[in-house]
Amino acid sequence: MVKILKTLANHSPLRKRKSKSKTTTIRLLQWNILADGLGEDGFLATEFSPIFESADAKSKSYSANEFMKLVREAKLADTASGMTNKFSKLKGEEKKLKKMKTSAEGYLELKESVATLKEETNKSELVKLKNKFRNSPQLEKVDREILDWSKRFDRIKQIVLQADPDVITFQEIDHVQQFLVDKDFSAKYTCMVDSSKTYKPPNYTENKGNDDLSPDKYFQHILNSRAAFAPKSYSNAYLFRSKRDGKASDIDDDGCAIFWKKEILKPVELGFLRVPSDTEKSEAVLALTLQHLETDMTFNVITTHLPSGDEPKKELERLAVLNNPSANWTARRIHFQGKDWKEVPYEKGVHFVGVTSYVKYFADRKDTHTIFALDANSRPSFPRIKSDSSSSQTNVWDTILQDTGLESIWVQSSFLKITGEPMNSPKPFVVSVNKMRGPSSNQPSKIGEHQLELIDHVFTNGTKSKLFTSVALNNKELVPTAPLLYKSKEGEAELNLY
Repeated sequence: MVKILKTLANHSPLRKRKSKSKTTTIRLLQWNILADGLGEDGFLATEFSPIFESADAKSKSYSANEFMKLVREAKLADTASGMTNKFSKLKGEEKKLKKMKTSAEGYLELKESVATLKEETNKSELVKLKNKFRNSPQLEKVDREILDWSKRFDRIKQIVLQADPDVITFQEIDHVQQFLVDKDFSAKYTCMVDSSKTYKPPNYTENKGNDDLSPDKYFQHILNSRAAFAPKSYSNAYLFRSKRDGKASDIDDDGCAIFWKKEILKPVELGFLRVPSDTEKSEAVLALTLQHLETDMTFNVITTHLPSGDEPKKELERLAVLNNPSANWTARRIHFQGKDWKEVPYEKGVHFVGVTSYVKYFADRKDTHTIFALDANSRPSFPRIKSDSSSSQTNVWDTILQDTGLESIWVQSSFLKITGEPMNSPKPFVVSVNKMRGPSSNQPSKIGEHQLELIDHVFTNGTKSKLFTSVALNNKELVPTAPLLYKSKEGEAELNLY
């Protein structure tokens, strides 16, 4: 069984139906689906065991427990020896070297430093592990039968159609076009606010000034596309797929998208808040207002994907995306008026200083409700830290709750206290992600880095939420949905990587 985790919840009541006592319930599916362009990096699964070092008949084999112990011990050894710090330094210096001209002062010294670090990191226990299992048939099978996009797309589609959500918030989607042209999926869902439009991936050229998603064209392109999709321009997903698939016509950036069930909902407003950037890359927070066709009830759905990383500096980076008054934030939107979609400026005096102020704008609207679903890349228990825009120590969890006035579905459903602490003490690991890169990863420093965390979040001002614990497929298989509960990072959690 391929294990895939997501958040599936009903939100109610949002508003009473006209002249009826019943309430309108919205079923939401929140899911970072792992971009096709980012998926081939040695993510582990112990599904195919025993695990052999190679295809050689005399190759040594390991049970799932034995194999995970090898990975864990190699990671601990590299951490204790300082090797993981050398990997980080190497990565930073390689980036600097790539940007430097060969004639620049210090180029030769930096080149020599990179060569020395490469020689030193090649002695890493994680690198040794990578070399030992380089030709493992079982690890190759994970790539071929689990991580391969064609297999994953079919699986994702099957789960979505069976789960039957009204609204889907995706992160790391780099196949918007494929979802829209798939017969089964598109019969039920769309992300196009204007059905007369056809979605096309952006056009990139050798002259970046002519690119569809160059900084000065980004906003107009995403508004003109009429798609509830906020791409990350010049993304790694696009770059890696281009290297792998050449000039395939469907290569796209990854980003956040909102799909909705066409038979019961219609879009009335689409907006984007652009995240400030001093590079050529652009990305935006996505906001969509939907109207229920039967009840006329309207509600707002906002989604985004915060920067990743477990270091304190990465939490500061995330906090700066949530609230940074000193940065230049811009937002634009289109409304459905009459028979067409037209750009309408935000009200005079409205000023956004980050993601949470944008979410608060929608949460404060009268006669409507708001759902904020995101991959925060930050767990509720992340150590509090002092940011430039906060008067006291905080983290992503605290900031969203305090700035937006919304409630977490994890709290509403009694999995967490409002402080972010777990309600179930015997199983303190409340998680929405359980993944680890293995020996076949191209990033040795990340091998054995066990991400067992609650980083997917849904916040709402709906009065209550109901979580679905699984999705049944063909009456044969139950696919678990977040959150899962574990006692520790070892043992059961390691054997259930997905």
